[in-house]
Amino acid sequence: MLTGIPSSSGIGAGTVYLLHEREVPLGRTGPSSSRNDGGTRSHTRRSSESEMERFGRGIKVAAVYYSALIERIREKLGEDEAEIFEGHLEILTGEDMAEAVEEAIMEREAIAERAVIDFVEETAREFEELESDYFRQRAGDLRDIGRRLAEAIYYGSISDPAELPENSVIVAEELTPSATARLDTEQVAAIITEKGGRTSHAAILARSLSIPCVTGVEGLIAAVRSGQQVLVDGDAGTVDTDLDHKKLSEARKRKETARKEEEKRRTWSKMAAPELADGKPYALMANVGGVAEAEQAASFGAAGIGLFRTEFLFMRFSDFPGLDQQADEYRAVCRAMAPSPVIVRLLDCGADKPLPYAPHPPEDNPFLGERGIRYLLARETQLKIQIQAIARVFEEGHQIKAMIPMVISASEIDAVRSLVPAGASALPVGIMVETPASVMIVDRLAEKADFISIGTNDLVQYLLTVDRGNPRVSAYYQEFHPAVLAAISRIVEGAHKAGIHVGVCGDMASHPDSALALLALGVDEISAGINAIPELKACLAGTRASTLDELASRLMTAADADEARMHAKKLISGDPVPWKAE
Repeated sequence: MLTGIPSSSGIGAGTVYLLHEREVPLGRTGPSSSRNDGGTRSHTRRSSESEMERFGRGIKVAAVYYSALIERIREKLGEDEAEIFEGHLEILTGEDMAEAVEEAIMEREAIAERAVIDFVEETAREFEELESDYFRQRAGDLRDIGRRLAEAIYYGSISDPAELPENSVIVAEELTPSATARLDTEQVAAIITEKGGRTSHAAILARSLSIPCVTGVEGLIAAVRSGQQVLVDGDAGTVDTDLDHKKLSEARKRKETARKEEEKRRTWSKMAAPELADGKPYALMANVGGVAEAEQAASFGAAGIGLFRTEFLFMRFSDFPGLDQQADEYRAVCRAMAPSPVIVRLLDCGADKPLPYAPHPPEDNPFLGERGIRYLLARETQLKIQIQAIARVFEEGHQIKAMIPMVISASEIDAVRSLVPAGASALPVGIMVETPASVMIVDRLAEKADFISIGTNDLVQYLLTVDRGNPRVSAYYQEFHPAVLAAISRIVEGAHKAGIHVGVCGDMASHPDSALALLALGVDEISAGINAIPELKACLAGTRASTLDELASRLMTAADADEARMHAKKLISGDPVPWKAE
């Protein structure tokens, strides 16, 4: 039995799918070859012909992969997205690739994988040196094609998490946003990671989609094998690798009971009004990463989308999505939530959310580096396209807003507003307050913004200088720390003084005790993970506005995080599972 951090509730049983980038050694032939010479061999004409044969087999494998991918993308996302991968297939099967690889193999005695990687890297660098943005952006495409082809040559296959078998249990050292974007989550029975905790991307995704998840399982990768049957308990934080018929039968019964309860839970949540015990309403929004999650949020009765994480949209593509592609996605999310509002966060990548097709130089401390609005201002063309896409949907009459991440100065707000087309000048433009700098000058920023949303995940880690992904200091990540509460209070005061509303879209909004604290401090709306909405509605339905006023004063005078959290927990009331009474 393996143990870790219970990060998303539920029971999931299925087959282990090890999710990782398969490394391709470039100094020897691989498993798909009959060679077994440890990488040291005399290179003869016969071996050159063998390498050409390996290259040819790899091309066939990769061509089949891309052809299937094109059809899948065309069916799910449309013709425009499919055309991107049709271009990849043309490069893969083109004469330039074949001629360069043959020359490297026959004249320089390279193995096939090395010949492919050398060709795409040389060509990618040439593209990056050109003045054309179009060709510079193709560099990432080339490198991705090269990696896939080298994998096909070495292994004789290409791993693709979009082609998961049914009831897959995703096992990864760490589940990155880019890997998350490629998953077919309908086939995922559970998620287990060796690293991370409740605020990791894997945990947030799992909770939003009601997928059982256990994180921080030490020794996980060494303890399981691909194809093995495992049972994941997201409530207890355990992974059972020694299954028998009895355990599987019990798990199926528990899962079926949970499914029926979930149906009642969802129905109750959709019908229940978001209001306190004395009838005072509040806004309960949802955080989503795409259309499917927006539809799910609507089915839970969310009052809108408080955070559309567009990085997940961008990570589904092999290059920056264009104006039409983005507008189609934003429009679809708005339609799923209509007539409720949708807040679209401008691309927030970098640090722990890199774009696989747009690498930038390594940074000593990426969390303090080029991310959020800094990343976009350094790529103004991409920023302009995203603003234009949001503006187009706004002009069509949808309730859509734009939100700027990682703001530290008023000039960043001005820069974004300057790119809004004249016809959409009324487009609401808000900011995320998630840095100490933005807290300190919130009055000035509020004068420029149409609304404020507090990103508590980053705000807490920056205020307390705690890496939220580092288990060695996780105990110091305290959302109820007096400094965090004081910062939130200051932000609320600054926003209200400027006459604008303030929300919270970080993980702090997804738990009953911290959600109570946020409302007590004067936050106007909370935007939570989809799966947290029913419990939040149930908790807040048993709380009176006068009680929240009392909580506010206790929070601001608490000696430490433990005392502050204790005050909030004491106020949790109401039936935690009212749907069971139906």
